[in-house]
Amino acid sequence: MHTAVRHNKLSKREKNTASARIAFAWLLHLRWGAVAAQVLLVLITLFFLEITLPYRIIFGILAFEIISNFLFAFLQKKETAIADRLFALVMFLDVALLTGLIYYSGGPMNPFTFLYLVHITLGAILMPPGWSWSLAFFTTGCYAALFLLPAEKGLNQPCHPDPTIIDTLSDPLKIHLQGMWVAFAVTAFFIVFFVSRIQLALARHQKTLADLQEEKTKSERMASLATLAAGAAHEFSTPLSTIAVAAGEMLHALKKNSGEDSAELLADVNLIRTQVARCKDILFHLAADAGDQMGEAFTIFSLDELMENLLQALPDSLKNQVHYTNSTGALLLRMPLRTLRRIVRGLIKNALDAAPNSSVFVECRQDANKLYIEVTDKGSGMAPEVATRATEPFFTTKEPGKGLGLGLFLAKSIAERFGGGLTLISAPGKGSQVTLFLALPQIRADAPEEFHG
Repeated sequence: MHTAVRHNKLSKREKNTASARIAFAWLLHLRWGAVAAQVLLVLITLFFLEITLPYRIIFGILAFEIISNFLFAFLQKKETAIADRLFALVMFLDVALLTGLIYYSGGPMNPFTFLYLVHITLGAILMPPGWSWSLAFFTTGCYAALFLLPAEKGLNQPCHPDPTIIDTLSDPLKIHLQGMWVAFAVTAFFIVFFVSRIQLALARHQKTLADLQEEKTKSERMASLATLAAGAAHEFSTPLSTIAVAAGEMLHALKKNSGEDSAELLADVNLIRTQVARCKDILFHLAADAGDQMGEAFTIFSLDELMENLLQALPDSLKNQVHYTNSTGALLLRMPLRTLRRIVRGLIKNALDAAPNSSVFVECRQDANKLYIEVTDKGSGMAPEVATRATEPFFTTKEPGKGLGLGLFLAKSIAERFGGGLTLISAPGKGSQVTLFLALPQIRADAPEEFHG
Protein backbone atom coordinates (compact mmCIF):
# COMPACT_ATOMS: atom_id res chain seq x y z
CA MET A 1 0.00 0.00 0.00
CA HIS A 2 1.11 3.51 -0.69
CA THR A 3 3.36 5.12 1.93
CA ALA A 4 1.24 8.26 2.28
CA VAL A 5 -1.96 6.24 2.69
CA ARG A 6 -0.32 3.98 5.25
CA HIS A 7 0.97 7.02 7.13
CA ASN A 8 -2.51 8.58 7.00
CA LYS A 9 -4.07 5.38 8.36
CA LEU A 10 -1.48 5.14 11.13
CA SER A 11 -2.03 8.79 12.07
CA LYS A 12 -5.79 8.26 12.23
CA ARG A 13 -5.36 5.07 14.26
CA GLU A 14 -2.94 6.80 16.66
CA LYS A 15 -5.38 9.70 17.04
CA ASN A 16 -8.26 7.34 17.85
CA THR A 17 -6.06 5.41 20.29
CA ALA A 18 -5.01 8.63 22.04
CA SER A 19 -8.65 9.73 22.36
CA ALA A 20 -9.65 6.33 23.72
CA ARG A 21 -6.84 6.42 26.29
CA ILE A 22 -7.86 9.91 27.48
CA ALA A 23 -11.51 8.84 27.82
CA PHE A 24 -10.48 5.66 29.62
CA ALA A 25 -8.29 7.62 32.03
CA TRP A 26 -11.22 9.85 32.98
CA LEU A 27 -13.44 6.79 33.35
CA LEU A 28 -10.95 5.37 35.86
CA HIS A 29 -11.03 8.66 37.78
CA LEU A 30 -14.82 8.45 37.85
CA ARG A 31 -14.70 4.87 39.12
CA TRP A 32 -12.28 5.81 41.92
CA GLY A 33 -14.57 8.69 42.89
CA ALA A 34 -17.62 6.42 42.82
CA VAL A 35 -15.88 3.78 44.94
CA ALA A 36 -14.81 6.41 47.49
CA ALA A 37 -18.34 7.81 47.72
CA GLN A 38 -19.88 4.34 48.01
CA VAL A 39 -17.47 3.29 50.77
CA LEU A 40 -18.19 6.53 52.64
CA LEU A 41 -21.97 6.00 52.40
CA VAL A 42 -21.71 2.40 53.58
CA LEU A 43 -19.55 3.42 56.54
CA ILE A 44 -22.00 6.16 57.50
CA THR A 45 -24.86 3.67 57.28
CA LEU A 46 -22.91 1.10 59.32
CA PHE A 47 -21.85 3.37 62.19
CA PHE A 48 -24.38 6.21 62.31
CA LEU A 49 -27.69 4.96 60.91
CA GLU A 50 -29.89 2.21 62.27
CA ILE A 51 -30.25 0.38 58.96
CA THR A 52 -29.51 -3.30 58.54
CA LEU A 53 -27.72 -4.16 55.28
CA PRO A 54 -25.87 -7.25 54.03
CA TYR A 55 -22.52 -5.56 54.58
CA ARG A 56 -20.47 -8.58 53.61
CA ILE A 57 -22.05 -8.71 50.17
CA ILE A 58 -21.82 -4.94 49.75
CA PHE A 59 -18.16 -4.84 50.80
CA GLY A 60 -17.53 -7.76 48.45
CA ILE A 61 -18.96 -5.74 45.54
CA LEU A 62 -16.88 -2.72 46.55
CA ALA A 63 -13.75 -4.89 46.81
CA PHE A 64 -14.43 -6.21 43.31
CA GLU A 65 -14.72 -2.63 42.02
CA ILE A 66 -11.41 -1.68 43.64
CA ILE A 67 -9.59 -4.75 42.30
CA SER A 68 -10.99 -4.24 38.78
CA ASN A 69 -9.97 -0.60 38.88
CA PHE A 70 -6.39 -1.56 39.78
CA LEU A 71 -6.44 -4.06 36.90
CA PHE A 72 -7.64 -1.47 34.39
CA ALA A 73 -5.12 1.07 35.69
CA PHE A 74 -2.38 -1.55 35.21
CA LEU A 75 -3.51 -2.14 31.61
CA GLN A 76 -3.42 1.57 30.97
CA LYS A 77 0.11 1.97 32.35
CA LYS A 78 1.25 -0.98 30.22
CA GLU A 79 0.07 1.11 27.23
CA THR A 80 -2.27 -1.67 26.18
CA ALA A 81 -4.45 -0.64 23.24
CA ILE A 82 -7.74 0.68 24.61
CA ALA A 83 -10.43 -0.60 22.27
CA ASP A 84 -14.10 0.35 22.21
CA ARG A 85 -14.95 -3.13 23.49
CA LEU A 86 -12.84 -2.73 26.63
CA PHE A 87 -14.38 0.66 27.34
CA ALA A 88 -17.86 -0.78 26.81
CA LEU A 89 -17.03 -3.75 29.07
CA VAL A 90 -16.11 -1.40 31.91
CA MET A 91 -19.29 0.64 31.44
CA PHE A 92 -21.55 -2.44 31.42
CA LEU A 93 -19.66 -3.85 34.41
CA ASP A 94 -20.16 -0.64 36.38
CA VAL A 95 -23.90 -0.66 35.67
CA ALA A 96 -24.14 -4.29 36.83
CA LEU A 97 -22.17 -3.54 40.00
CA LEU A 98 -24.28 -0.46 40.73
CA THR A 99 -27.40 -2.59 40.28
CA GLY A 100 -26.03 -5.07 42.82
CA LEU A 101 -25.33 -2.33 45.34
CA ILE A 102 -28.79 -0.81 44.90
CA TYR A 103 -30.45 -4.22 45.08
CA TYR A 104 -28.80 -4.99 48.44
CA SER A 105 -29.39 -1.49 49.85
CA GLY A 106 -33.04 -0.70 49.24
CA GLY A 107 -33.91 -1.86 45.75
CA PRO A 108 -36.20 0.51 43.81
CA MET A 109 -36.71 2.51 47.03
CA ASN A 110 -33.02 3.49 47.07
CA PRO A 111 -32.77 7.22 46.15
CA PHE A 112 -29.36 6.66 44.53
CA THR A 113 -30.94 5.05 41.46
CA PHE A 114 -30.34 8.41 39.78
CA LEU A 115 -26.66 7.41 39.52
CA TYR A 116 -27.66 5.27 36.54
CA LEU A 117 -27.97 8.51 34.56
CA VAL A 118 -24.28 9.23 35.13
CA HIS A 119 -23.36 6.07 33.24
CA ILE A 120 -25.95 6.80 30.54
CA THR A 121 -24.58 10.31 29.96
CA LEU A 122 -20.95 9.22 30.07
CA GLY A 123 -21.63 6.39 27.65
CA ALA A 124 -23.49 8.70 25.24
CA ILE A 125 -20.54 11.11 25.19
CA LEU A 126 -17.63 8.67 25.02
CA MET A 127 -19.01 5.57 23.27
CA PRO A 128 -20.12 4.95 19.67
CA PRO A 129 -23.90 5.26 19.14
CA GLY A 130 -24.44 1.49 18.94
CA TRP A 131 -22.73 0.87 22.27
CA SER A 132 -24.42 3.86 23.98
CA TRP A 133 -27.89 2.68 22.91
CA SER A 134 -27.08 -0.84 24.11
CA LEU A 135 -25.95 0.56 27.46
CA ALA A 136 -29.18 2.58 27.76
CA PHE A 137 -31.35 -0.50 27.18
CA PHE A 138 -29.20 -2.58 29.53
CA THR A 139 -29.38 0.04 32.29
CA THR A 140 -33.13 0.44 31.89
CA GLY A 141 -33.50 -3.33 32.16
CA CYS A 142 -31.36 -3.40 35.32
CA TYR A 143 -33.52 -0.71 36.89
CA ALA A 144 -36.67 -2.67 35.97
CA ALA A 145 -35.18 -5.83 37.49
CA LEU A 146 -35.14 -4.11 40.89
CA PHE A 147 -38.95 -4.25 40.87
CA LEU A 148 -39.06 -7.91 39.85
CA LEU A 149 -36.31 -9.61 41.87
CA PRO A 150 -37.46 -10.92 45.25
CA ALA A 151 -35.78 -9.71 48.41
CA GLU A 152 -33.03 -11.87 49.87
CA LYS A 153 -33.89 -13.77 53.03
CA GLY A 154 -32.72 -12.05 56.16
CA LEU A 155 -32.86 -8.53 54.71
CA ASN A 156 -34.76 -5.82 56.50
CA GLN A 157 -38.08 -5.54 54.66
CA PRO A 158 -38.55 -1.80 55.12
CA CYS A 159 -35.18 -1.29 53.48
CA HIS A 160 -35.76 -3.72 50.64
CA PRO A 161 -39.47 -4.36 50.01
CA ASP A 162 -40.54 -7.46 48.17
CA PRO A 163 -42.41 -6.92 44.88
CA THR A 164 -45.57 -8.24 46.52
CA ILE A 165 -45.23 -5.59 49.24
CA ILE A 166 -44.96 -2.88 46.58
CA ASP A 167 -48.41 -3.93 45.39
CA THR A 168 -49.80 -3.15 48.84
CA LEU A 169 -48.56 0.45 48.80
CA SER A 170 -50.99 3.32 48.33
CA ASP A 171 -51.72 4.28 44.75
CA PRO A 172 -49.92 7.66 44.86
CA LEU A 173 -46.77 6.04 46.29
CA LYS A 174 -46.98 3.14 43.83
CA ILE A 175 -47.43 5.55 40.92
CA HIS A 176 -44.51 7.64 42.18
CA LEU A 177 -42.23 4.60 42.54
CA GLN A 178 -43.06 3.10 39.16
CA GLY A 179 -43.22 6.54 37.55
CA MET A 180 -39.62 7.07 38.57
CA TRP A 181 -38.65 4.12 36.38
CA VAL A 182 -40.69 5.44 33.44
CA ALA A 183 -39.16 8.91 33.89
CA PHE A 184 -35.71 7.34 34.06
CA ALA A 185 -36.26 5.35 30.84
CA VAL A 186 -37.54 8.43 28.97
CA THR A 187 -34.67 10.56 30.27
CA ALA A 188 -32.07 7.90 29.41
CA PHE A 189 -33.25 7.55 25.81
CA PHE A 190 -33.53 11.32 25.38
CA ILE A 191 -29.96 11.74 26.65
CA VAL A 192 -28.58 9.10 24.29
CA PHE A 193 -30.56 10.40 21.30
CA PHE A 194 -29.69 14.07 21.64
CA VAL A 195 -26.10 13.60 22.82
CA SER A 196 -25.47 11.25 19.89
CA ARG A 197 -26.91 13.81 17.48
CA ILE A 198 -24.83 16.56 19.04
CA GLN A 199 -21.71 14.40 18.86
CA LEU A 200 -22.42 13.66 15.19
CA ALA A 201 -22.94 17.34 14.41
CA LEU A 202 -19.74 18.27 16.24
CA ALA A 203 -17.81 15.56 14.39
CA ARG A 204 -19.07 16.90 11.06
CA HIS A 205 -18.18 20.42 12.09
CA GLN A 206 -14.69 19.34 13.14
CA LYS A 207 -14.24 17.51 9.84
CA THR A 208 -15.31 20.61 7.93
CA LEU A 209 -12.85 22.73 9.89
CA ALA A 210 -10.09 20.17 9.31
CA ASP A 211 -10.85 20.07 5.57
CA LEU A 212 -10.81 23.87 5.38
CA GLN A 213 -7.53 23.99 7.26
CA GLU A 214 -6.08 21.37 4.95
CA GLU A 215 -7.22 23.33 1.88
CA LYS A 216 -5.72 26.49 3.35
CA THR A 217 -2.41 24.71 3.95
CA LYS A 218 -2.40 23.33 0.42
CA SER A 219 -3.16 26.75 -1.02
CA GLU A 220 -0.36 28.32 0.98
CA ARG A 221 2.08 25.65 -0.18
CA MET A 222 0.97 26.09 -3.78
CA ALA A 223 1.32 29.86 -3.49
CA SER A 224 4.82 29.49 -2.03
CA LEU A 225 5.83 27.08 -4.76
CA ALA A 226 4.38 29.33 -7.47
CA THR A 227 6.19 32.35 -6.02
CA LEU A 228 9.47 30.42 -5.93
CA ALA A 229 9.04 29.16 -9.48
CA ALA A 230 7.99 32.56 -10.85
CA GLY A 231 10.90 34.21 -9.06
CA ALA A 232 13.36 31.67 -10.46
CA ALA A 233 11.92 32.10 -13.96
CA HIS A 234 12.20 35.89 -13.68
CA GLU A 235 15.76 35.81 -12.34
CA PHE A 236 16.99 33.38 -14.96
CA SER A 237 15.15 34.91 -17.90
CA THR A 238 17.34 38.05 -17.99
CA PRO A 239 20.75 36.30 -18.17
CA LEU A 240 19.38 33.70 -20.56
CA SER A 241 18.05 36.44 -22.84
CA THR A 242 21.43 38.16 -22.72
CA ILE A 243 23.17 34.91 -23.62
CA ALA A 244 20.71 34.37 -26.46
CA VAL A 245 21.33 37.88 -27.86
CA ALA A 246 25.09 37.50 -27.57
CA ALA A 247 24.94 34.09 -29.24
CA GLY A 248 22.85 35.58 -32.05
CA GLU A 249 25.38 38.36 -32.66
CA MET A 250 28.23 35.84 -32.63
CA LEU A 251 26.35 33.69 -35.12
CA HIS A 252 25.76 36.69 -37.38
CA ALA A 253 29.44 37.72 -37.23
CA LEU A 254 30.69 34.19 -37.86
CA LYS A 255 28.44 33.80 -40.89
CA LYS A 256 29.92 37.01 -42.35
CA ASN A 257 33.46 35.76 -41.82
CA SER A 258 32.75 32.16 -42.62
CA GLY A 259 35.73 29.97 -43.18
CA GLU A 260 37.09 26.58 -42.36
CA ASP A 261 38.12 27.70 -38.89
CA SER A 262 34.70 29.12 -38.08
CA ALA A 263 32.70 25.94 -38.76
CA GLU A 264 33.39 24.54 -35.34
CA LEU A 265 32.57 27.90 -33.71
CA LEU A 266 29.28 28.03 -35.62
CA ALA A 267 28.38 24.61 -34.23
CA ASP A 268 29.18 25.77 -30.70
CA VAL A 269 27.07 28.91 -31.10
CA ASN A 270 24.12 26.88 -32.37
CA LEU A 271 24.57 24.53 -29.41
CA ILE A 272 24.48 27.52 -27.04
CA ARG A 273 21.27 28.82 -28.59
CA THR A 274 19.69 25.35 -28.41
CA GLN A 275 20.57 24.97 -24.74
CA VAL A 276 19.26 28.45 -23.97
CA ALA A 277 15.93 27.52 -25.58
CA ARG A 278 15.92 24.32 -23.55
CA CYS A 279 16.56 26.24 -20.33
CA LYS A 280 13.64 28.55 -21.10
CA ASP A 281 11.43 25.55 -21.71
CA ILE A 282 12.50 24.03 -18.38
CA LEU A 283 11.68 27.29 -16.61
CA PHE A 284 8.26 27.32 -18.27
CA HIS A 285 7.49 23.81 -17.05
CA LEU A 286 8.81 24.62 -13.58
CA ALA A 287 6.44 27.57 -13.32
CA ALA A 288 3.60 25.56 -14.85
CA ASP A 289 4.06 22.76 -12.32
CA ALA A 290 3.69 25.39 -9.63
CA GLY A 291 0.42 26.60 -11.14
CA ASP A 292 1.76 29.67 -12.95
CA GLN A 293 1.15 29.58 -16.71
CA MET A 294 3.42 32.61 -17.29
CA GLY A 295 0.86 34.36 -19.49
CA GLU A 296 0.90 31.81 -22.32
CA ALA A 297 -1.03 32.99 -25.37
CA PHE A 298 -3.92 31.10 -26.99
CA THR A 299 -3.04 29.35 -30.25
CA ILE A 300 -5.04 27.34 -32.78
CA PHE A 301 -4.07 23.70 -33.29
CA SER A 302 -5.55 20.27 -33.93
CA LEU A 303 -5.43 17.23 -31.71
CA ASP A 304 -3.38 15.37 -34.31
CA GLU A 305 -0.77 18.14 -34.19
CA LEU A 306 -0.76 17.97 -30.41
CA MET A 307 -0.28 14.20 -30.32
CA GLU A 308 2.30 14.22 -33.11
CA ASN A 309 4.38 16.68 -31.15
CA LEU A 310 4.00 14.60 -27.99
CA LEU A 311 4.94 11.31 -29.63
CA GLN A 312 7.99 12.82 -31.29
CA ALA A 313 9.27 13.91 -27.88
CA LEU A 314 9.05 10.34 -26.53
CA PRO A 315 12.07 8.01 -26.72
CA ASP A 316 11.88 5.48 -29.55
CA SER A 317 11.50 2.65 -27.02
CA LEU A 318 8.24 4.18 -25.74
CA LYS A 319 6.65 5.43 -28.95
CA ASN A 320 5.41 1.96 -29.91
CA GLN A 321 3.70 1.57 -26.53
CA VAL A 322 1.36 4.52 -27.11
CA HIS A 323 -1.67 3.85 -29.33
CA TYR A 324 -3.53 7.00 -30.36
CA THR A 325 -7.01 7.23 -31.87
CA ASN A 326 -8.90 10.40 -32.75
CA SER A 327 -12.63 10.35 -33.48
CA THR A 328 -13.08 14.14 -33.41
CA GLY A 329 -12.18 14.59 -37.10
CA ALA A 330 -10.60 17.93 -37.99
CA LEU A 331 -11.55 19.64 -34.75
CA LEU A 332 -9.45 22.76 -34.14
CA LEU A 333 -8.82 24.02 -30.63
CA ARG A 334 -7.97 27.49 -29.41
CA MET A 335 -6.20 27.40 -26.06
CA PRO A 336 -2.67 27.46 -24.55
CA LEU A 337 -0.89 24.74 -26.55
CA ARG A 338 2.09 24.25 -24.25
CA THR A 339 -0.18 23.97 -21.21
CA LEU A 340 -2.38 21.29 -22.79
CA ARG A 341 0.66 19.49 -24.17
CA ARG A 342 2.27 19.42 -20.74
CA ILE A 343 -0.92 18.07 -19.14
CA VAL A 344 -1.47 15.29 -21.68
CA ARG A 345 2.22 14.42 -21.63
CA GLY A 346 2.01 14.06 -17.85
CA LEU A 347 -0.99 11.74 -18.14
CA ILE A 348 0.80 9.59 -20.73
CA LYS A 349 3.97 9.54 -18.63
CA ASN A 350 2.00 8.40 -15.57
CA ALA A 351 0.41 5.62 -17.64
CA LEU A 352 3.81 4.50 -19.00
CA ASP A 353 5.24 4.48 -15.46
CA ALA A 354 2.28 2.41 -14.24
CA ALA A 355 2.61 -0.10 -17.10
CA PRO A 356 6.30 -0.12 -18.15
CA ASN A 357 6.00 -2.96 -20.66
CA SER A 358 2.34 -2.63 -21.66
CA SER A 359 0.40 -0.59 -24.18
CA VAL A 360 -1.07 2.78 -23.31
CA PHE A 361 -4.19 3.89 -25.19
CA VAL A 362 -4.96 7.55 -25.86
CA GLU A 363 -8.40 8.27 -27.27
CA CYS A 364 -9.81 11.68 -28.22
CA ARG A 365 -13.57 11.94 -28.65
CA GLN A 366 -16.30 14.50 -28.28
CA ASP A 367 -20.01 14.91 -27.71
CA ALA A 368 -22.25 17.94 -28.12
CA ASN A 369 -20.67 19.88 -25.26
CA LYS A 370 -17.34 18.38 -24.28
CA LEU A 371 -14.02 17.16 -25.63
CA TYR A 372 -12.64 14.03 -23.95
CA ILE A 373 -8.97 12.99 -23.86
CA GLU A 374 -8.84 9.51 -22.34
CA VAL A 375 -5.61 7.79 -21.29
CA THR A 376 -5.87 4.09 -20.35
CA ASP A 377 -3.17 1.74 -19.07
CA LYS A 378 -3.10 -1.92 -18.12
CA GLY A 379 -0.90 -1.46 -15.08
CA SER A 380 -1.33 -2.58 -11.49
CA GLY A 381 -4.08 -0.04 -10.80
CA MET A 382 -4.77 1.77 -7.56
CA ALA A 383 -6.43 0.86 -4.31
CA PRO A 384 -9.68 2.79 -3.68
CA GLU A 385 -8.10 4.95 -0.97
CA VAL A 386 -5.24 5.89 -3.31
CA ALA A 387 -7.55 6.66 -6.26
CA THR A 388 -9.67 8.88 -4.02
CA ARG A 389 -6.67 11.03 -3.10
CA ALA A 390 -4.85 10.89 -6.44
CA THR A 391 -5.93 14.40 -7.48
CA GLU A 392 -4.86 15.99 -4.20
CA PRO A 393 -1.83 18.29 -4.45
CA PHE A 394 1.50 16.82 -3.30
CA PHE A 395 0.03 13.31 -3.11
CA THR A 396 2.17 10.85 -5.05
CA THR A 397 2.74 7.11 -5.19
CA LYS A 398 6.20 7.60 -6.69
CA GLU A 399 9.47 7.37 -4.82
CA PRO A 400 10.90 10.60 -3.37
CA GLY A 401 12.59 12.70 -6.04
CA LYS A 402 10.51 11.30 -8.91
CA GLY A 403 7.53 13.61 -8.69
CA LEU A 404 5.89 16.37 -6.66
CA GLY A 405 2.41 14.86 -6.80
CA LEU A 406 1.04 17.84 -8.71
CA GLY A 407 0.34 16.33 -12.16
CA LEU A 408 -3.26 15.20 -11.73
CA PHE A 409 -4.08 18.11 -9.44
CA LEU A 410 -2.90 20.70 -11.97
CA ALA A 411 -4.51 18.80 -14.84
CA LYS A 412 -7.83 18.89 -13.03
CA SER A 413 -7.40 22.56 -12.08
CA ILE A 414 -6.63 23.64 -15.64
CA ALA A 415 -9.47 21.52 -17.03
CA GLU A 416 -11.86 23.20 -14.59
CA ARG A 417 -10.60 26.54 -15.84
CA PHE A 418 -11.89 25.56 -19.27
CA GLY A 419 -15.26 24.35 -18.01
CA GLY A 420 -14.28 20.70 -17.60
CA GLY A 421 -12.63 18.42 -15.10
CA LEU A 422 -10.86 15.11 -14.63
CA THR A 423 -12.11 11.66 -13.68
CA LEU A 424 -10.10 8.66 -12.57
CA ILE A 425 -11.28 5.06 -12.72
CA SER A 426 -8.88 2.50 -11.27
CA ALA A 427 -8.91 -0.86 -9.55
CA PRO A 428 -6.09 -3.10 -8.28
CA GLY A 429 -4.91 -5.41 -11.03
CA LYS A 430 -7.14 -3.81 -13.68
CA GLY A 431 -5.20 -0.69 -14.62
CA SER A 432 -6.34 2.93 -14.64
CA GLN A 433 -8.30 5.20 -16.92
CA VAL A 434 -7.87 8.97 -16.65
CA THR A 435 -10.30 11.14 -18.60
CA LEU A 436 -9.61 14.83 -19.12
CA PHE A 437 -12.67 16.68 -20.42
CA LEU A 438 -13.01 20.30 -21.59
CA ALA A 439 -16.02 22.43 -22.50
CA LEU A 440 -16.12 22.72 -26.31
CA PRO A 441 -17.64 26.24 -26.35
CA GLN A 442 -14.55 27.47 -24.49
CA ILE A 443 -11.88 25.74 -26.60
CA ARG A 444 -13.25 25.43 -30.15
CA ALA A 445 -11.38 27.65 -32.59
CA ASP A 446 -14.66 28.66 -34.27
CA ALA A 447 -16.41 29.50 -30.96
CA PRO A 448 -17.38 33.14 -30.28
CA GLU A 449 -14.58 35.23 -28.78
CA GLU A 450 -16.36 35.75 -25.42
CA PHE A 451 -16.13 32.00 -24.67
CA HIS A 452 -12.31 32.11 -24.72
CA GLY A 453 -12.17 34.50 -21.79
